[in-house]
Amino acid sequence: MALARPLPPLWQTLLPGLSGPMRPVLSLPFLQRLSQPLGAFTTPFGALAIPSLSLPKIPSLADIWDGLLNAVPKKKTSHRKKRQRFMAGKGLKDITALNRCSACGRVKRLHILCPYCVDCAF
Repeated sequence: MALARPLPPLWQTLLPGLSGPMRPVLSLPFLQRLSQPLGAFTTPFGALAIPSLSLPKIPSLADIWDGLLNAVPKKKTSHRKKRQRFMAGKGLKDITALNRCSACGRVKRLHILCPYCVDCAF
């Protein structure tokens, strides 16, 4: 009875390129050229072709972390505070459309029945 040969791992079967010898990434010619400093070109006019650039320093997350922490609410907003903010600036408006009732002479709102006359009628 013959013994079954053990199967290779699944990743070797699916990706045979990974099972070969690994090349260092910087051995690729394109990446070697990118890793050289800007002034190290093989042409004699390389230094004239690219002027030296000074890029502004970009702030890291550690630099702005204090500002981010200050912008976060520390506690839940209470019901009272929410209602105060919601109702702010929305006070009662003055009623300017007033006139006198023709039946009893009391002051009433324009285009609305006189409440005194309505109560007396019923």
